[in-house]
Amino acid sequence: MARKTKEEAEKTRQALLASAFKVFSTKGYAKTTLQDIATDSNVTRGAVYWHFKNKTDLFEKLLDHAFLPVQQVIFSKIKDDDSPQELLVSLMKIWLHHVTSDDNFRTAFEIIFNKTEWSEELMPFKLKYKDEELKFIKMVESIFSKGIEQGVFRKDLTPSVASAFYYSTLFGLAQYSLFFEQELDINKEIDSLIDMFLHSCLCKN
Repeated sequence: MARKTKEEAEKTRQALLASAFKVFSTKGYAKTTLQDIATDSNVTRGAVYWHFKNKTDLFEKLLDHAFLPVQQVIFSKIKDDDSPQELLVSLMKIWLHHVTSDDNFRTAFEIIFNKTEWSEELMPFKLKYKDEELKFIKMVESIFSKGIEQGVFRKDLTPSVASAFYYSTLFGLAQYSLFFEQELDINKEIDSLIDMFLHSCLCKN
């Protein structure tokens, strides 16, 4: 019986997260209430509070649910024996695949950048998110530094500038895929986009 109760509780939690994806993406963070999410999930508001402390906690858990698996995949790809070029290409492929094909990741990205006003109550989460993004930027910067030292990337590149360009390219393509989905199938053009990136930073032989 205890196992069944635990399984049912997890099923309810997953249903609430699914509803939160839907409601936040439709109404935005500020206009969404926990009652909206409860209604969409066909549960009581008390059931929402059983799983989440408040709307901010639900928002954070929702984005963790979408982003953390991708983040884990990205950081698991960092291996010392891979070339800097291979690493950056691999990370770009992972990112663009999830941006175009992972519904949770795609919806969460749209919510956080296009459906959220950064009020005071969300500042702790924003700072947490900023720290995670900076960790990624610094990781990419170190990959560029290694590539420049090895003669893979151009000697005139500044690692911090190259990392900023790389990061901005990934996020820009994500936004493009949301705003102009009918104009370009980014998933089909991954190789072309990677070639353009490599052309901008590889040493010319």
